[in-house]
Amino acid sequence: MISEKDSEQFFRSTLNEKLEAAILCKAKDNNPNYLSIIQANEKFYENFAISENDLIGKSYDFLFSDFDLDYSSEDNIEYVRLIKAVKDSHQCSVIVNIYDHKSVSSKSRFKISFVPSNSDQASERSYSIFTFEKVQVSEKFDINRESHSHETLLRNLQRKLRAEEVLSEVANFIISDLSIIEVAQNIAKILAEHLKANRCVIHDYKNDLINFKVEYCDPHSRAILKEEGLFGKYSDFQNQFYTRFGNKLKKTSITVVEDLATDQNFLPIEPIWREFSIRSQIAVTTSFGGKINGGIYIHQSSPRVWLEDEVELVDIISDQFSIALDRADSIERVMITNQALVEKTSQLHEALKHEQEMRKMQNEFVALVSHEFKTPLQIIDSTRELVERKVRNLNISDESLSKSLDRIRSGVYRMNGLINSVLNLAKIESGESSIKLERSPFNFKNLVNEIIDKNSALATSKNIRIVTKIDDSDEDFNGDAKLLDHAFTNIIANAIKYSKNDSVVKILAKVGDKKFALRVVDQGIGIPKDDLSSIGKKFFRAGNTTTVAGTGIGIYLTKHFIEMHEGEIVIDSEVNVGTSVTVILPRV
Repeated sequence: MISEKDSEQFFRSTLNEKLEAAILCKAKDNNPNYLSIIQANEKFYENFAISENDLIGKSYDFLFSDFDLDYSSEDNIEYVRLIKAVKDSHQCSVIVNIYDHKSVSSKSRFKISFVPSNSDQASERSYSIFTFEKVQVSEKFDINRESHSHETLLRNLQRKLRAEEVLSEVANFIISDLSIIEVAQNIAKILAEHLKANRCVIHDYKNDLINFKVEYCDPHSRAILKEEGLFGKYSDFQNQFYTRFGNKLKKTSITVVEDLATDQNFLPIEPIWREFSIRSQIAVTTSFGGKINGGIYIHQSSPRVWLEDEVELVDIISDQFSIALDRADSIERVMITNQALVEKTSQLHEALKHEQEMRKMQNEFVALVSHEFKTPLQIIDSTRELVERKVRNLNISDESLSKSLDRIRSGVYRMNGLINSVLNLAKIESGESSIKLERSPFNFKNLVNEIIDKNSALATSKNIRIVTKIDDSDEDFNGDAKLLDHAFTNIIANAIKYSKNDSVVKILAKVGDKKFALRVVDQGIGIPKDDLSSIGKKFFRAGNTTTVAGTGIGIYLTKHFIEMHEGEIVIDSEVNVGTSVTVILPRV
């Protein structure tokens, strides 16, 4: 590998050995196609009468600044060949007329040879040598050189403005609400007319298939799309050409052919390009995400030198069209997905409707069965009361009989509580029926004492002492006594049920001007720390309660009824120490 320093020294030495006028150029790091002059030999200074200060640092093409780039100019064709060779870093020789800088009114004919470093022994592509060999002197020009330069500049600006208008027009079509096929049709027409080409064909490519193709032809050209099989062979060849030679790192890969008749690569499709009069073309393969997604082909019926700015315009438009194709594909996928979502949503609505109907039937069944359970419980409880009265009337003193009657009363009470919980749960979950808050004044202390009395038999059976401290209040509490009775009963009954035998349950109530607080503290098994956050969820029970009968419905309903009163419930607990449940209700 030759070093950068050795490479530069090699080219400077080569330049000095040249007998013709010559310049040495170096490419810029950020723009390899901009070749900056770093040295000239004595012959160059002699021929062109340019000082070193006016030369070094300029671009190699400053001598051609007056070219007007018109299609029919012979100098222009040669100049474009030179530009293309510089861009592709290929050795090239052209013959053009340029001002010799000794006289402002005359031009000289020069053979200009371009030798890039990659065609010699150097390791870098950054150095290039241009040689200028005078061939003959042209006739004198009467026009003023400065005026001619201004006209040339004006024509170049007009060309650039037309190109900008074309790009703007294409961009407007791409961002419009038109379908991708309509966008392609408009782009094909714009390209063919702007480039004065005979034909422009555009197609997409998805899942190894062409889904749409459009064509714009001038009146004198034959439409290639009418021959389905031939165009398929043509597009397949272009895709294969891209696979072999295309630039996979870009969204577009362009192949420019000035004359297909002289290019051996296109022999496989010679019958096609001869039949459809395709002698020169720009072929673009568009891709997105590394996959081919379309093609753009611009045809000319005669050999043609495509200008650099024309190729650049096609490149930019092809990039935009590649993105438009991907956008159209994405929109199509979204529409398909949306349709699938609509169908799924419809199915979900039907499933939800069916579930609601099933839930309604389930809740109606639960309510029916629960009511049916109440009838035999009422019979059992009334029979217990009858037996209890007869025992009292007969003055029978039998402690075992009294305990049995108490157990029957406690069992009936617990079954009624469970049935009421199930009925309330069914009402909450019903879509048509729900529990409504019906406020009315009642004495809070009396309500709590009644609940304690109902649970006294259970407390007695476990030898649990209930200690109460409840504030007296002259004012009644305004709330739904039935719902609060259910909630407080559950809290107090749980405190007794989960407490250890021979322990104490404290029931404390404090009445304030704005709030009322009830706290129930037990000395029971407690609630594990990891389960505390889940207490109050439907059917949830702490992990250490499996040996105690329960459903998990009671605390769920308790929380719901407290929240209906715009209150809150706070639970603190420690395993094997006890649990504290505090209910805070606003006074309204």
